[in-house]
Amino acid sequence: MAIKTNSKKSQNNHQKALESAEAGKHEEALGYMQEYLSSSPNDAEALNDAGAILHCLNRSDEAIKHLVKARSLQPDSAEIIWNLSETYLAADKPKEAMELFDDMERMGILNADVLNRTADILLNTGNLSDALKMLHRSLELSPNQEILQPMIEVIRHRMVKNSRE
Repeated sequence: MAIKTNSKKSQNNHQKALESAEAGKHEEALGYMQEYLSSSPNDAEALNDAGAILHCLNRSDEAIKHLVKARSLQPDSAEIIWNLSETYLAADKPKEAMELFDDMERMGILNADVLNRTADILLNTGNLSDALKMLHRSLELSPNQEILQPMIEVIRHRMVKNSRE
């Protein structure tokens, strides 16, 4: 009987964490989620939820650890992969996010916005080549982005200029 009580209490902590997160009480939610995960460390859904809560708290590196573990347990979860890509972008890790894009496209969740935000981060770090690749891929997904063509031309011009220097 004690096992069921602990299990019920544990499930209750998961539910309390979700309710607290929905109410914007992310620190409280994290406490409940950590309690839940201490008894269920391989619950991919809870690890994903913990990652999302940590992301909301701007604790991206910790969020990434939870999301990577969640993905290892449930590799074909679109929600986990989406959350991981968003967290990589928030942590200024565009290369890691890019590694998810083929899976995201296969799942039908890759969109131009994610690609354009990735390109922006790459541009800000001076990675013109990968930024250009992201913008081209974005145009393939969503061809009616008129703003991208002039941006692509500016990047190409900068790449040519940089190669001459």
